[in-house]
Amino acid sequence: MIRPPLAPAVIAALAISLPAHADAWTRSLEKKGIDPNDVPNPIAITPRVEQAARTWAGGGGGDVDQLRRIQSALYDPTRFNLVYDAGTTLTAEEALEAGRGNCVTSTSLFIALARARGIRVRPGYVTPRAIGEKKGDLVFVTTHVVAVFENFQRSVVFDFYRESQEPSTVELIDDLTLAALYLNNRAVDRLSRGELEAAEHDFDIVVKLAPQFVAAHANLGVLRRRRGEVSGAFDAYRKALALDPDNPVVLGNLAALYASLGRSRDAKAALELADLGEATPYTILARGDLEMADGRYDDALKLYRRAARAGPRLPEPYVAIARLERARGRPAEARRAIDRALRLVPGHAEAASLDAELKAAGGVPPP
Repeated sequence: MIRPPLAPAVIAALAISLPAHADAWTRSLEKKGIDPNDVPNPIAITPRVEQAARTWAGGGGGDVDQLRRIQSALYDPTRFNLVYDAGTTLTAEEALEAGRGNCVTSTSLFIALARARGIRVRPGYVTPRAIGEKKGDLVFVTTHVVAVFENFQRSVVFDFYRESQEPSTVELIDDLTLAALYLNNRAVDRLSRGELEAAEHDFDIVVKLAPQFVAAHANLGVLRRRRGEVSGAFDAYRKALALDPDNPVVLGNLAALYASLGRSRDAKAALELADLGEATPYTILARGDLEMADGRYDDALKLYRRAARAGPRLPEPYVAIARLERARGRPAEARRAIDRALRLVPGHAEAASLDAELKAAGGVPPP
């Protein structure tokens, strides 16, 4: 991983231009009533970013050629080798130091490097916008972002860490919304560690930065439910659904809240509003759980299998199938499902627990 030294002349030259970027960033935050100290600029052009951009872009060719060379350098083990880390959201400067990060991190780094070369690259959402990520008993709303270079009559999309085909739709966003994504991810990490006050502080800033950002309202609902603030959680989910009425992740969490209060009819109604065509595996599983609770095992099994197809690397659908099969007295089928779950994630807590229960009950032993 390279750490190019900076010549004194380079640092002196950069000292002239960097404050202009910093001042513009500060002014944009102050206009929204936000303390600039609370919001790092994920795409700040620092001396290290400037030097890396100069080294990796190379000479010759047009803007797209330079961008391709920068992208190539990011994943070249002999030059940098940016490692994917889903749980790490960093600024461009931090990413250069750490050499790892998620899609928000890599997109921020790429944009900062491009702009350091004077190439106007912007962030954008891809569709589907909302993606679910399960942590504990709730699903957080995350968002996949890309970098976009508008090249005359067409746009060139630079996508990082997405396994599916290139998205058909990209919605350009501004720099403050990208900062909101950065803070939203940081808040989710803090919430998962039980740092509720710090997480709420971040979510409140996200809402100010990007009032139309569904994830912030939805995740604030998750935080309030964790605190036992039921009315506050409902309020946050309502705000999220006012912006995106069919959002399957939000509706799934709303249904979970209803179910925890014993309001199964309301939970089912919420899940029926979700567009299963864009639903996460967790939302589909929640639909299946309600069908199973009502004794409709065949309908539940269809939904669990659909969830398994939607998330082929997730053990949870197979754990659900195992529980269903055990409930209707089919231990052999339950055992096969548990074996599949444990092959996907060895030591998965819920699968291991059910495995022990099956063995204690005299279920079919593993082959």
